[in-house]
Amino acid sequence: MTQFDWKITQIEAQKVDDLDDVVVTVCFDINASEDGLKGFVQGDTKLLPPNAQSFVELANITEAQVIAWTKDALGTDGVARFENMAQTQIDNQKVEQPKVVALPWKPVEEEVAE
Repeated sequence: MTQFDWKITQIEAQKVDDLDDVVVTVCFDINASEDGLKGFVQGDTKLLPPNAQSFVELANITEAQVIAWTKDALGTDGVARFENMAQTQIDNQKVEQPKVVALPWKPVEEEVAE
């Protein structure tokens, strides 16, 4: 099963109504891993407007809160879209890649001489 690790890489804040330093935009990375295979996606999103009753001061927010806000803003489909991009990178690594093989109608010595 694939593990998705969300990391916040940048936030933008501004005054919204009577609230100062409201986080309005979030940039994030998603690192995915499965059985030693890795995928990586970057993204950003605008956040939903803050609720004044549950507003958290900028100095007191945690990365976990911002990740939750980001996922809420993206919605279930948006989260799935980003995680699926990372999953696709992993799935592509599971497919055997073609390899160069010797031409069957040429002796090996001729190929080396070219």
